[in-house]
Amino acid sequence: MRKVHRNKQAACTMVNEVLTIAMLVVMAIGVFSGFPVALVLAGTGFLGFVAAVWVGITDFQHLGLIYLRARGVLTNESVQFTSVPMLIFLGLILNASGVAETMFRLLGRLLTGVPGRYAIATLLIGLVLAPAAGVIGASVITVALVAYAPMMASGYAPRTAGGAVAASGALGVVFPPAVMLFFISNVFYLRIGLMYVALIVPVLLMVMAFAIYFAVTLRKTVEIPLDTPKTNLVSDLLFVLASVAVIASIPLSIILGFATLTEAAGVGVFGALLVALARKRLSFSSLNSVTVQTSTMTSMVFFIVLGASVFSLSFHLVGGPDVIFEWISAFDLTRWELLAILLGVIIILGFVFDWIEVLLVFVPVLMPIISELDFADHVGSAYFAQIWIAGLIALALQTSFLTPPFGYALFFAKMAAPKGINLSDIYRGAVPLVAIEIVLIVALISFPQLITWLPEMALGTADMPQLIQR
Repeated sequence: MRKVHRNKQAACTMVNEVLTIAMLVVMAIGVFSGFPVALVLAGTGFLGFVAAVWVGITDFQHLGLIYLRARGVLTNESVQFTSVPMLIFLGLILNASGVAETMFRLLGRLLTGVPGRYAIATLLIGLVLAPAAGVIGASVITVALVAYAPMMASGYAPRTAGGAVAASGALGVVFPPAVMLFFISNVFYLRIGLMYVALIVPVLLMVMAFAIYFAVTLRKTVEIPLDTPKTNLVSDLLFVLASVAVIASIPLSIILGFATLTEAAGVGVFGALLVALARKRLSFSSLNSVTVQTSTMTSMVFFIVLGASVFSLSFHLVGGPDVIFEWISAFDLTRWELLAILLGVIIILGFVFDWIEVLLVFVPVLMPIISELDFADHVGSAYFAQIWIAGLIALALQTSFLTPPFGYALFFAKMAAPKGINLSDIYRGAVPLVAIEIVLIVALISFPQLITWLPEMALGTADMPQLIQR
């Protein structure tokens, strides 16, 4: 009897492994063939469900699980998906109001005498455009249109200009209130306010390191004075401060407990509309264009969410996460080796897939491994260890956007580049910045307080039951 039981168990394990490999292969073929990712995920998930029925893991009576899973994801009150379109709309409205152009011109004047001032100004623009950076292409191209010409006209090398634009566009992906942080907090079941504050120090350190790099490498560069339009300095300053205040009000109101994410995003949108109206940039045509772009981007996000939920359900039915966990466990790696492999895999996946696909498809698949990484003794508590790992994953994804030869930010920087800047120039400009990011990630691994300090301060004297609520 025991032998028969072992044989059945081995056969069941083999079936799970075959179905797991089949689902991953079908998904990879579908994605690389150019089909829409949402349809590939949903189709692979449905085929996986049919295969699970065929081998007897489940039956067609449970087909309604797919509907219940998709409905449950979108109607989950603790996951405020209604904030996603508003955050995207907010970023696009601010872009349409001309904040990037005005901020670049203002920073160029304020940083007079600082080596590499236009490259540093380009970096700071990326932080202001954080809400739009959830869609990295929009952010990089917006920065490129504003910053490329002045940097090239002032005598910067093509690799410096290309690297600065790509780095600036990628910065906002992980700076509050970036849309990506909302999805990371959802995957790890963390409070969005804590996820926001967790990335503030790392991103500011990154900006500081990039700025020092540009200041040092460009210290001997003689910047050619630019012919800039004469504008009212006070008016420009007020406009930039108002835009920054609108963006900063979202994470601050959430952290301080004044509003939920959806409420804060709504107020932020209202503030952005007022800023655009004051700048006389809120015409019917611009509002219509922004609305259409928001609808397109939001539809893309939610179709992927639905496809990922179907794929995830079927993948769990065939025992995919358990199979992957057993494969990796067989190597008997230490927790530090597992963490290094995990971050390396995230960076590699970021070459090929957009961040939302990595977070909604691959990170849940790797979650059994992530949940086994016990760093409570290194960080100070199990809860803050989760925040720390989530922050590291966010930074790993952001690094993948800048890493040659496949980084998304590099391709978008080339798309918007003027004549004279080649993709190889952008690659050369990005390599030292990627090295800086890797050094920063290593520092954050060694000193987790750089990520957890602000969340601990934000929690204050909050008790443990409040900790686990988003």
